[in-house]
Amino acid sequence: MSPLSARIARALGGRLRAAGFHSLPDVADDGELIGTRLWRLRAGHVEYLALRPNGLAHAVRAKATFDFRRLTEHGPVIEHRSGHAVSALNWLLTSTELPSGDLPRPYAAPDASDEPGGGG
Repeated sequence: MSPLSARIARALGGRLRAAGFHSLPDVADDGELIGTRLWRLRAGHVEYLALRPNGLAHAVRAKATFDFRRLTEHGPVIEHRSGHAVSALNWLLTSTELPSGDLPRPYAAPDASDEPGGGG
């Protein structure tokens, strides 16, 4: 597969920025830069898109759990797709329902009764 054209890369970058994705370099074990990993948090899950210079991408949606004692672990992967970068991003942006039937919902505000001086 050939690399993304400048026009497609600009359009892809604009869509990722508008959708709230943040970028990080994606580095192989030997320190070689192999692409970019873009991520965003959604209600109860994290989505990321691993982009490669050849125009391919891997899109993942996983439960948003993290433990600093187990840095390489995350919640279970809910769904994933691989393919052309534009197709993988389209899938992330258009697939809003989780396959289990759970609907994404906003994070709940902290309970004020748990705070000192809060109600309760």
